[in-house]
Amino acid sequence: MGKAAQAADELLAAFFRSVPSQKKQRMSDEEWTRSLNKFHQEAKAIRQRLSLGVLARARSAFILQQSLLQEGFPADVVRKLVFALVLNAFSGKE
Repeated sequence: MGKAAQAADELLAAFFRSVPSQKKQRMSDEEWTRSLNKFHQEAKAIRQRLSLGVLARARSAFILQQSLLQEGFPADVVRKLVFALVLNAFSGKE
């Protein structure tokens, strides 16, 4: 398994750890923001630990996007989630 695929698997697991189950009541904006911040922190740690380059980051974001769509998340939500991931955890050199 390449770094991008490994990162995507870890990102998917981090997302499900960070965001409570859909079966619960609708989350407030504050809870959603807190969950996304936790996910972005974990994603940044994954990026740094695996030393992902630009192409591996892009590939892992794409794989994550496809995985979330296969899980049944709405395309608009997935698009926003992956865009926020790229801006908050996958940009920069650190």
